[in-house]
Amino acid sequence: MTLVKKLKCTKTLRALMFACIGSLITLSASLSAHLLNETTAQVILRDGQVEVKVYTDLAHFSAALQSDQAWLLGDIDAVMPENLNSSQQETFIINALKQKMLLMVNGKPLSVEVAYLGTIVDKNDADTREIIFQARHSYSKVTELSVSFHKSLGAVHTSFVKPQYKLLSVGETAHMVF
Repeated sequence: MTLVKKLKCTKTLRALMFACIGSLITLSASLSAHLLNETTAQVILRDGQVEVKVYTDLAHFSAALQSDQAWLLGDIDAVMPENLNSSQQETFIINALKQKMLLMVNGKPLSVEVAYLGTIVDKNDADTREIIFQARHSYSKVTELSVSFHKSLGAVHTSFVKPQYKLLSVGETAHMVF
């Protein structure tokens, strides 16, 4: 093989090797993005009510609630017993989240009145579930809304929503100002 052919072959192999490495990096980054167990929440402010929808991996959160180390560090108030049936586990999880959630409107704390486990969010991922919390308020004008979550949920990507409702007649256009 001549020197020119060897150099061309070496350049081709290098380019091929870099393309393979780039593909592997891209593939592993996209796979790890799908494997992250991140918790999200949506806080919805309505007239007289605040609703908080938390979307989390229940298996991951259950494991955190069964951690003796988390209890020793004060991250959880009680260790979830391992011998609970699914209904008892759900009740324990909802109560743990409800106790540690701080929901405030206009600087005043609200009591969560309703808390329940919603549906499976993704059929391909049965562990990710929706947990809904509802609290009432009597403020005609809300100027401030704050929420904090259970430590064991980790970082929670939170969005705040204040719906604006309008009935549109046939052919009418809605115009919203933010």
